[in-house]
Amino acid sequence: MIDDHVHPVPFEFEPFDLGELGLDVDPAPAAAERRRRLAPGRLYVHLMHTRLAGLLGVSADEAPAARDEQAAGDWAGWVHRLADDAGLTGMVLDEALHPDDPAQPVARYEELTGLRVWKLARLDPLVDRLIGDGASAQEIVAAVEAFMTDAAASGAVGFKTVLAYRTGLAVAPDASLAAADASLADDVPVRRRGKALRDLVFRTALARCADLGLPIQVHTGFGDSEIRLAESDPLLLEEILRTPEGTAATVVLIHGSFPWHEQAAYLASAKPNLWVELSLSNLFAPLHTTDRLLRILDVAPRGRVLLGTDGHGLPETQWFAAAVLRDAWARAAGVLADAGANPAWVEETRAAIFETNAREVYSLA
Repeated sequence: MIDDHVHPVPFEFEPFDLGELGLDVDPAPAAAERRRRLAPGRLYVHLMHTRLAGLLGVSADEAPAARDEQAAGDWAGWVHRLADDAGLTGMVLDEALHPDDPAQPVARYEELTGLRVWKLARLDPLVDRLIGDGASAQEIVAAVEAFMTDAAASGAVGFKTVLAYRTGLAVAPDASLAAADASLADDVPVRRRGKALRDLVFRTALARCADLGLPIQVHTGFGDSEIRLAESDPLLLEEILRTPEGTAATVVLIHGSFPWHEQAAYLASAKPNLWVELSLSNLFAPLHTTDRLLRILDVAPRGRVLLGTDGHGLPETQWFAAAVLRDAWARAAGVLADAGANPAWVEETRAAIFETNAREVYSLA
């Protein structure tokens, strides 16, 4: 499997601790205690412990200590073992090309993981910084275009925006430079400031993606507690997707747009330049991953479906989310066969969604 959306893992050993893993990212001191108190009752935490215990051949209670004993002695070896067990062959790495840290060492991630690694370039951190610095709308748009050009030249295989975390996906296709400048005067925090500016940047980015021949990942659906979920419905993108820029760029709706996965599947079926990617929910809501995958494949062509993990922090998160996808596919394949799909079609679908589609969308060697 090529994991088409994953975050960097630590280069050095870190103890196995899932107490902070979750969608609640409240920075208040009391929040950490709350997260730790709730962690044992979270299904994904429990299932990750039990799966880890199975990998190590110990009880669930013994798994964290057994893992730490192995990982502390050979961190790279442990990360390699997880990647092999999950069936990973490569990963498209978010935050591998960051405008404030352009020298992220992709080669080190390849050495650490034993996988081929390709980098994504994130747009929003640059926009946030420039808004905070008091740049004009014209300066921000020009800086984003220049950043995208440089990113493509340095080997980025795609771009990513978390506009859903900022001013939402209801992008106004007619946002003007004058409106963009006016929106920068909004008396709100930087992350919520400049809706018209961010809308203009998104349309500009779509055009630049089309020119560069590179896709753009768009965060859709649920995320951590900083997102306003109602503003992340992929159907909010319909107007911008009807523009010349929106029909020219290759767009990947990441995270399966959960809980709007069927809406995302519809868009992937109806729009000639749009793909839907299932990730994140397999990590934080693993139990019904088979159902979500089947509902997507019930509507979207198999050539428009990608898979990822959104693993972050500890490498076990990527390993677990990939294993959930593998198990979900095994169950989904049975459902497809029972529905009358022949074995060749089922196998072709597996190959497409687990690897071939990612190679085509991101032009991976």
